[in-house]
Amino acid sequence: MKFILEINNKTNCEIEKKILEKVFRYTVKEANGENIFSRKNVSASVALVDLSEMRMLNKTHRNKDEATDVLSFSDFENLSQEDKGKKDIFLGELVLCCEYIKKSAKINNMSFPEELGYIFSHGILHLLGVSHSDEMFSIQDRVVADVLKNKRNIA
Repeated sequence: MKFILEINNKTNCEIEKKILEKVFRYTVKEANGENIFSRKNVSASVALVDLSEMRMLNKTHRNKDEATDVLSFSDFENLSQEDKGKKDIFLGELVLCCEYIKKSAKINNMSFPEELGYIFSHGILHLLGVSHSDEMFSIQDRVVADVLKNKRNIA
């Protein structure tokens, strides 16, 4: 299984693509994606935007006139079973707001990379069709612990 992550950084936010790639792989595997995506190329795209653009996107797509940390636009959920069997799978797009995530990191007593990984993992899970649940938050916690805090070498 090959993971492909396209990043469009429209801000001055500095991120490490390799860390996001590890979070991507680990999140999909923890969500039992290895069984779903065996022998497939799995891709997603990420856009990093500022507070004003995130607010506008949130208002347009969720009718909420406020910024948020992540928006997810899943292509995977809408695929037919036949399309899900194809070699290449595009999960969808995530939009992340670094300014919002930095503020959340302070509130949650986390480093920015940890909070970014937590939120990014959350978005990936939504792209996979996972709804808010204890299991979802448990996966996010494991991602932060294993990939970001303990820096396990995730293949």
